[in-house]
Amino acid sequence: MNRFIKVIIVATFCALPFLSQPLMAGKPPAHIMAFLMNNTPLKPTKVFDNVYCIGSVSVTTWAIKTSEGIILIDSMWDDNDAKMIEKGMIELGLDPKDLKYILVSHGHGDHYGGAKYLADKYHAKVAMTKVDTDFMNTLNKGPNGPRSPKAPVSMFLKDGDVVTLGDRSVKILVTPGHTPGGMSFIFPVMNDGEKHNAILWGGTGIPRDMKSKLAYKKSVEHFITEAKKVNADVSLTAHLFIGSGFDDLKAAGIRKKGEKNPFILGKDGIQKYYTQMRESINKAINN
Repeated sequence: MNRFIKVIIVATFCALPFLSQPLMAGKPPAHIMAFLMNNTPLKPTKVFDNVYCIGSVSVTTWAIKTSEGIILIDSMWDDNDAKMIEKGMIELGLDPKDLKYILVSHGHGDHYGGAKYLADKYHAKVAMTKVDTDFMNTLNKGPNGPRSPKAPVSMFLKDGDVVTLGDRSVKILVTPGHTPGGMSFIFPVMNDGEKHNAILWGGTGIPRDMKSKLAYKKSVEHFITEAKKVNADVSLTAHLFIGSGFDDLKAAGIRKKGEKNPFILGKDGIQKYYTQMRESINKAINN
């Protein structure tokens, strides 16, 4: 499957960032909902020397190993998913007791729902923006239904903040649009001992109303500008059903040292990714 399938989903729920035709419905179409509701576990995978992917067909979490513990980006849907994360960490040789931070990209249940279990058990700090913490706590339907316990947020993050743990740091970019106060991330990854910079766009569904679309567009430009400053060449996502994510994860898991890592896009690949982000939001605004 082509990694760069152009799709636009205009929705208030987590969904693909690019569809060939604009979709003006309030939620993703049936085949996307089938992915989002599919809790089949994926094989926990070491994707980079210091970065691991754990999750399901629906949604994943990324674990960043540092010299002083583990940073988790997102936490999936619920307590059962949190236990999946816990089990996956152990399978990968990571100790869940080393979990120090859970960075929640935005206030939808499939991203915050596992945080309470993990924070309560391992005393990890949960971090979101203040805006999306309020959004999470006041929205109680759709993606924020009873399945997902509210995250016990103990840190409010702002644009430009850097979360540092030991020898690794994650830069925070506030990128509203999908939700009012969503976050995206920039952080280094090591691939066979060589440093690359990864980006993770935090909320892929383009909203329906024009004000939010314009906010999304502004966020895309902010995200691209900051990513270019560090010559990012790795793109990660919480939803691997986007493009060739499942195939990429499988390939990353069986690659031998020195072989190509499918998550490293290179200069041309990352530029294509930026171009298609811009094309998608521009098309949504113009329709």
